[in-house]
Amino acid sequence: MASSSKPEKIYDVFLSFRGVDLRNNFSSHLYQALHRIGIYSFRDSEELKKGGQISPVLMKAIEESCIAIIVFSENYTSSRWCLEELAKIIECKEQKNLIVLPVFYKVDPKEVRGGRKSYQRALTKHKSKFGKDSEKVKRWKEALFDVGNLSGWHLNDGDESELIQGIVVKIFTYLAQTPLHVAKHPVGIDSRVVKLKSMLNLESDDGVLMVGRGQGGIGKTSLVKALYNDIFRKFEGSCFLENVRETSNGTKSLVTLQEILLNDILLPQQRLEVSNVDGGIQLIQHLVDSALNCAKGLPLALEVLGSLLCGTTEDVWESTLMKLSRIPDKKINNVLKVSYDGLNDNEKEIFLHIACFFNGQTREYTKKVLDSCDLLIAVGFDTLIKRSLIHFELGILKVHDLIQAMGKDIVNQECRDDPGRRSRLWLYDDVADVLSRDMVRLVNKIKILLVIFYSNY
Repeated sequence: MASSSKPEKIYDVFLSFRGVDLRNNFSSHLYQALHRIGIYSFRDSEELKKGGQISPVLMKAIEESCIAIIVFSENYTSSRWCLEELAKIIECKEQKNLIVLPVFYKVDPKEVRGGRKSYQRALTKHKSKFGKDSEKVKRWKEALFDVGNLSGWHLNDGDESELIQGIVVKIFTYLAQTPLHVAKHPVGIDSRVVKLKSMLNLESDDGVLMVGRGQGGIGKTSLVKALYNDIFRKFEGSCFLENVRETSNGTKSLVTLQEILLNDILLPQQRLEVSNVDGGIQLIQHLVDSALNCAKGLPLALEVLGSLLCGTTEDVWESTLMKLSRIPDKKINNVLKVSYDGLNDNEKEIFLHIACFFNGQTREYTKKVLDSCDLLIAVGFDTLIKRSLIHFELGILKVHDLIQAMGKDIVNQECRDDPGRRSRLWLYDDVADVLSRDMVRLVNKIKILLVIFYSNY
């Protein structure tokens, strides 16, 4: 603990949800999945929500939790107790570094942020009861807006068990990062941590931050440990290297430090091993610096590369990043295409159809049309989602503009000068030109025209 003044974290996870919506299905399954691997979770019961105020027991449980998972369902905001829980969670997020992870269960994040649809109706009822200028209702709206902007999980009509497994893995990863022991009686260290955070300006975009040294015994290490404990859960990977000067005396000891750094930050499925110092330097540059350079700092490219490399072994990382390093101009299309190249033929066909014709269409409609093309749609969708090439919002298929452009460029490259030799046509002028000057190819274009017809009607 960074300070004896801070409450001990008793619960790993606090689950906030609307009981009438989820108590006997999703939230119960999530609770059991967390419980099975030893994650201690608090879930409320209706008995703790009596009278006009939320139970002090619930308030205390939120304060004593490391992570809060908020499951937004259709009727979440109809409960003033859920909204009070939410407001308390946001308070602890800001004041006690509580990690907040939202799950949008068949609810659009925009609805949560802006109070649309069922959320708007519920808030209107609360306003009529408490008054439109009520501080309570204002606090609830601010909390909804705050959480609606956080990164979390979306579930529309997908596989609930797969979503739950993803949540469990994420929670386990967070909790695997344990706080450091600072001191037996760290009196007055909190104020020093606040001052140090201010000096470091942690919200800046600077890549490396350094603090000067001082004489031994004045508490430098204890202060830095307390700072680490205060911020490390905000990151998916973190590492605290202690006694670097003493440990790095000798080649083998430096190798040990390199291994600790790589494994603590990257959290690979299989532990990375470093055989020598030079190898460690090269490994760090490939697994960290090279990925950032290849992505050109673009979040979309980082997401796609991360999805491609997630769960793979060290040699796959190295070969993939080596391939990226050989791309002459490193244009974003070529970087994104590496993920496409790793797909099988079925998934490539589905992706190109989607990029050319189905961006913005419903999931059901797209599946219906592509089923007629003898493609394995269910497994194809699943793989493309995992690769961050497509996603669904309220049942609508979405493809990022750059990813769609990459898909269309792949088709155009089949024959730059003659659209008639491409596998797909989506521009009216190209279709008209091909059919007017070469009717012999009409039979070969039947599938393309059918897809165009379906996608426009």
